[in-house]
Amino acid sequence: MRGKYSFWIKVLSCLVAVLAVTSFLIPDAGRGEVWLFGDSHWLSGICGVLFIIATAFSLMAINTKSVNNVFNPSLTSIFFLLIVLLNPSAVYLSPMHPAVLLFVWGQYSFITDRKFLSMFLLSLSALLWPPLLCVLPMVLVISIFGAADIPRVTVKSLGGMVIPFLYLLCYRFMVTNDVKHFIDGYLHSATQFSPSFTSVGIPSLFMVACIAWISLHAVSYMFARLYNNSIITEHILKMEFMCLVLGSAVFVLFRGDGSEPVNMVVALPVAMILSHYFTANINTAAARIELILLCCAVSVSRLSYFI
Repeated sequence: MRGKYSFWIKVLSCLVAVLAVTSFLIPDAGRGEVWLFGDSHWLSGICGVLFIIATAFSLMAINTKSVNNVFNPSLTSIFFLLIVLLNPSAVYLSPMHPAVLLFVWGQYSFITDRKFLSMFLLSLSALLWPPLLCVLPMVLVISIFGAADIPRVTVKSLGGMVIPFLYLLCYRFMVTNDVKHFIDGYLHSATQFSPSFTSVGIPSLFMVACIAWISLHAVSYMFARLYNNSIITEHILKMEFMCLVLGSAVFVLFRGDGSEPVNMVVALPVAMILSHYFTANINTAAARIELILLCCAVSVSRLSYFI
């Protein structure tokens, strides 16, 4: 079994490396304004890659520390990198990069029952990328639902969620005095839907279809054996499924012209669910066929940028 893991980890790692390198070679991958760095695409690219690596290592560390019996840490991180780098613009720094890193640790804090810290990190994530605002009410309800001490958990969760927003609003009021303008702009960004898929080609559609089919198979496997896992694993799987549904909706609604790496939102739940599935089935013929199909679809999609 370990040999099978080693083989596929090497194959997928090579594919991830190819995606990362070729992302810098695609002329229009970094189109649009570069966040924080003006016209310095290379500096933006270095910082973007560092954030992606930090997020991948965070996933590996969290998996190793908590639930490595059902989620292979290396597979989780590699699947995350693969999904992220499918969009070549993901190598360039954007508000999504720190937002996703905060989101990862916010989820971990939630699972380890640190509700205040969890909501605090998730709120910071939503401040960096406004469409993530829709996640906060869902996590808040889940935090309160079924809690042994509902008033205490409610206060801690609400406190963690509200404090970052209050601090920023106070800062804007005292320093720039543009609170109303900031709120209007923030809400506009949080609800500015742009579900455009006019720029999607056949290779990309084929790739998305393959990932969707494999993910549905993995979700089916997950629910068939959901209650055979430990309580913490069951809790994680349910959360990742909800994040997958919500993230998919966010991806569709905010994708726009594809220049913003919105696929980073779905990369985390997809990576966790695929890792759970392939960790248990890496040695089966069906899983090997799906991995081969995934590698082929990703390769064809990336080659389409150069042909």
